[in-house]
Amino acid sequence: MSTRVNKAEEFKKTKDGFDVLQDILRYSEAGDYDAIPEDDAAQRFKWFGIYRQKPNTGHFMLRIKIPGGQLTPAQLKMISELTDRYARGFGDITTRQTIQLHWLTTADLKPVLQTLWDAGMTSQFACGDAPRNVVGCPLAGVLEDEIINSSQHAQDISKYFVDAGREFSNLPRKFKPSIGGCNLHCHQPQINCYGLYGVKRPSGETGYGLVVGGGLSSTPHYAQPMRVFVKPEQVVEVSRAIATVFRDYGYREKRTRARLKFLVADKGWQWTRDKIEEVLGYQLEHDDTLLDPPAIHTDHLGIGKQKDGNYYVGVPIGRGRWTARNMADIAELAEKYADGEKRIRTTGKQNVILLDIPEANLAALEKDLTDRGLPPVAHSLRTSLIACTGTEFCNLAVVETKARAGRVLQWLEHNVDIDFPLFISFTGCPNACAQYQIADIGLTGIPVVLRDKLDENGKPTKIDGFKVLLGAGLGLDPKFNELIAKKIPGDLIHLSIKNLIETFKDERVDEDETFQSWVTRSDPEYLQKLITEPTEAQEAEMLMA
Repeated sequence: MSTRVNKAEEFKKTKDGFDVLQDILRYSEAGDYDAIPEDDAAQRFKWFGIYRQKPNTGHFMLRIKIPGGQLTPAQLKMISELTDRYARGFGDITTRQTIQLHWLTTADLKPVLQTLWDAGMTSQFACGDAPRNVVGCPLAGVLEDEIINSSQHAQDISKYFVDAGREFSNLPRKFKPSIGGCNLHCHQPQINCYGLYGVKRPSGETGYGLVVGGGLSSTPHYAQPMRVFVKPEQVVEVSRAIATVFRDYGYREKRTRARLKFLVADKGWQWTRDKIEEVLGYQLEHDDTLLDPPAIHTDHLGIGKQKDGNYYVGVPIGRGRWTARNMADIAELAEKYADGEKRIRTTGKQNVILLDIPEANLAALEKDLTDRGLPPVAHSLRTSLIACTGTEFCNLAVVETKARAGRVLQWLEHNVDIDFPLFISFTGCPNACAQYQIADIGLTGIPVVLRDKLDENGKPTKIDGFKVLLGAGLGLDPKFNELIAKKIPGDLIHLSIKNLIETFKDERVDEDETFQSWVTRSDPEYLQKLITEPTEAQEAEMLMA
């Protein structure tokens, strides 16, 4: 193995990111942002979920880990209070089921971290070259037809990696676990570093299939099937083994090739499985029938019956942004209307679900949610149009996303009827935090130069724009979407989306045909025309802030 490493690896040699915690607390007590060394503020803070917030002039974003999206009312109420006191009253649900708070000052960091610890929560390894939040099925443990209950397994994996500390605090890059036991595979195992998905064998035994080496960003890969049956009691051991293989064999020469997906793509599934078993010290049960799992784009939103007779109630949170008041309302209503554990779950589509609702309380809960501006029954795009942070706070983004996605969502709700599921992603850069490569309509930011419109200095005007990608799908025949149109002005993108939706409705073979199927059988030039023509029309109306 080569001894050459990239600059990030040299940086990590000087101090492990795991060792920055006491420094964070010390800096916070002093309250002096300018006194924080650049390497700590820009890099090591990430190991505890803390990012410098654009424009890097004194504020931070903090990401709270929520394994499997599992919350209690008390924990959400606590996050609401932190949001109100420190984060200017709002936060964001992410596609990894975490919650991000913005506008934290240096002095805020210690009290916020301490409050999280007191509530049994953490931000450790919410970023950095370490195991990230474990994503899971938001209805784990309650679905009537789930294959296996993965709720505790998600917690066990998360706890193991947090407790392991330095053992996995210096991985080549980020490491993203996924586990779920439902039939829909909502936890997207195929795009994570590894994914465990529910399997029921002919004998009736339940456990997990395993895929390894998935990931998006600018070079997406689907995870490869390991062709093994993982028993429930092996879940944590297997998770540790995969992380160990990544730590010991992952690439450290080029930062752009340091993800596990590149190692697995180069070495293949057989080598990867052999190394996992070598670390385990035993052979897993091989099963060549366990290949790619079937999958559907969903996060289980809606109202449905649980296996215990109670109900779950999904609440769409438009593009994942909610206020401290919204959080407090959800926590309060869970306490008021739920029985038993009164569980709350965040989802991968940036929404939230209340569990354990007795049937007799459904009508009152729905009314109460609606009265508070959180209607559980809403336009379907409110459940599946998502957005990353964008240039509002992110140093990597090249266009604004959150506010624009909100305007587009409201416009589409008033101007487009839709009777089918559709996943739309607004992503501010190629890093794919909003998963544009697997969306039905994936939008990734790109500056657009209007050469016929000059600014006050006589130079062509530069505005936010998007590339438009179509045709993705997960499951037995996974496919990343393809670039169809370049440089669509952001203030006109709503017209492109509307035209695509309405044309699909007119041309679909029947109500069972999917958007992906229609895109696949349509000519790319025709699709491009559907996207660009509405934006070029003389009567095209811009959707401005």
